[in-house]
Amino acid sequence: MSESFQEKTEKPTEKRLQDARDKGKVARSPELSSCFIILFSSIFLYFTFTRTFQETYRTYVHAIQNANVDISLSNVFDTLSFALSGWLKVTVPIFVFLIVLSISANVLQTGFRLSPKALKFDFNALNPITGLGKFFSLRSLQELVKSLFKIAILAWVSYSLIKNELPAIMALPREDTRIIGSFMGKLAFTLAIKLGIVFFFLAVLDFMFQKWQFMKDMMMTKQEVIEESKEREGNPLVKSRIRSLQRQFSRRRMLEDVKKADVIVTNPTTYAVALSYRAKEMAAPKVVAKGAGFVADKIKSIARMHGIPIMENKPLAQALFFGVKIGDYIPEKFYVIVAELLARVYKIRKRVGP
Repeated sequence: MSESFQEKTEKPTEKRLQDARDKGKVARSPELSSCFIILFSSIFLYFTFTRTFQETYRTYVHAIQNANVDISLSNVFDTLSFALSGWLKVTVPIFVFLIVLSISANVLQTGFRLSPKALKFDFNALNPITGLGKFFSLRSLQELVKSLFKIAILAWVSYSLIKNELPAIMALPREDTRIIGSFMGKLAFTLAIKLGIVFFFLAVLDFMFQKWQFMKDMMMTKQEVIEESKEREGNPLVKSRIRSLQRQFSRRRMLEDVKKADVIVTNPTTYAVALSYRAKEMAAPKVVAKGAGFVADKIKSIARMHGIPIMENKPLAQALFFGVKIGDYIPEKFYVIVAELLARVYKIRKRVGP
């Protein structure tokens, strides 16, 4: 079946998620950044409003007081320098705070990561057909419905607050300007806080939806999982061939070691175990080769070619075949019976054993 017709039923692998992160594709909600900016900047401005107002007031007073001085290059420069200094004192802290808020909101969602691939220019983004396809897609409709829903909720919260304060607002024309300014400032702050709190819950829901949507988009077909596994671990056929060659090489090396054996223990038809013992070099007899079926026949054939004795002992052959690995010394419980075999071998060869 073609991959394009396969259903995406498999969870995304870590490699697929990492590739998406490298391209800047992560689950994030722009609404959460906006929420942080509205909520915390309102609190920041509320506590720094007095200082901001004073700096602004000083700048305007200085400009008015020096409006009638002689127009000269130095006077103009001094006035502009003072105005610029006052403007920077007012705006720079706000802009720095907003930048920190925006970065923090994104780091909280995705963690701190740099994605150079996301900065590359994509010519496909200039394709008007692709743009229209995105504009009239199901995703665009979802975003439109979400935006209208959020606007409706925020409008209802704003309307409820203003409606409750409407009598006080209608009485403001009879009040002093300071009272009017104080009331409007508190009303704006209260409205911003309430909108920020409501916006925060909406942003959290939107983030959860974006994360679900992202994981859904990252789902993979079974064929994609197989292809990625091949890419990461190698083609199973190639790996199988490598393992087969390794087994052949290991078997060939093992059969070469049969030539160094002192005795071959058989059962006698199925198993064959080659034992070697050098009194001054080994603590105990060692299994240098073993095999069953065809390999056992090969071991016995090599033993006959090199004059190595073949001894029949069914229980010992089976026990050594299943219980001792190639290259390991035999367990202590086999010392006596193996010693008897070696003694017989030495007697046949007319050698004196230890």
